[in-house]
Amino acid sequence: MIFQDMLNKIRYKYSHFKVNHVNIYGIPQKYFFDKNTSQYCISATPHETLNASHIVLYSWNIYKQKLENSMPELSYMLGKADIVLLQEARESETLMTMITSHEFKAIHVVAFKDGYYANGVMTISKIAPLSYTAQKYSEPWIRFPKSGLISTYSLSNGQQLAVANFHAVNFSLGLKDFIRQLRTIFDILQKHSGPIILGGDFNTWKKSRYLYIKRMIRELNLKEIDYPIDQRTKVMGKILDHIFIRDLKIKEAKTYNISASDHNPIRLKLAYEPQTSTDHAY
Repeated sequence: MIFQDMLNKIRYKYSHFKVNHVNIYGIPQKYFFDKNTSQYCISATPHETLNASHIVLYSWNIYKQKLENSMPELSYMLGKADIVLLQEARESETLMTMITSHEFKAIHVVAFKDGYYANGVMTISKIAPLSYTAQKYSEPWIRFPKSGLISTYSLSNGQQLAVANFHAVNFSLGLKDFIRQLRTIFDILQKHSGPIILGGDFNTWKKSRYLYIKRMIRELNLKEIDYPIDQRTKVMGKILDHIFIRDLKIKEAKTYNISASDHNPIRLKLAYEPQTSTDHAY
């Protein structure tokens, strides 16, 4: 009975469907909640923009920085990137020091804490986002949440780029929880009229999960990316990590086989290019 009470307390603590609790690093401006858009918006619009003709983005499940070479790998990425999408980022002094030493900004969703340290998706960027929306969804069995973060950035051509960093629930037999979590991200992205990047660890170890994502990306006219040499991590022969884009041209798409995590990272070089009426997601 005592054990059951403890378990119920844990489940209650981690069962919230959405979360506003984030840690923000390197951004002096404050964010306020806009009731009209249900987003947190920056109080003073920053003057910096991302180069619309050259955007370098990495997406990587960093496995809580458990493995030896994770921080050198991340340091290398920050030396090349405009935006880095991390899943399973674990708050640490080393990580925060690295981000600030490269003069980057970061928003970290506090999905849960193991002791003192926060864990969740983290989006690192050269410039401060104009707005963000954070989300978490509890694993149906173990209850520890996975998280998502949508941020918008100013581009040099006046457009706003929406970037969604997503980590899907893993331990569920059916699709119900997976669909509910994914739908919260898509419902927000549907309100965005400009370019979109949706990336992360989708935990698509079942074919049915991947097929549902394919169906949903068609709703937003998102495109899946082909990789000349595809070294993305697989479980049971199925790829886990994906990036989907809209109104962007692929200049380069690479994957890397590394030992610094249990996932291999993805790197893209992109440029703004609006899709024509004949372009379709695939």
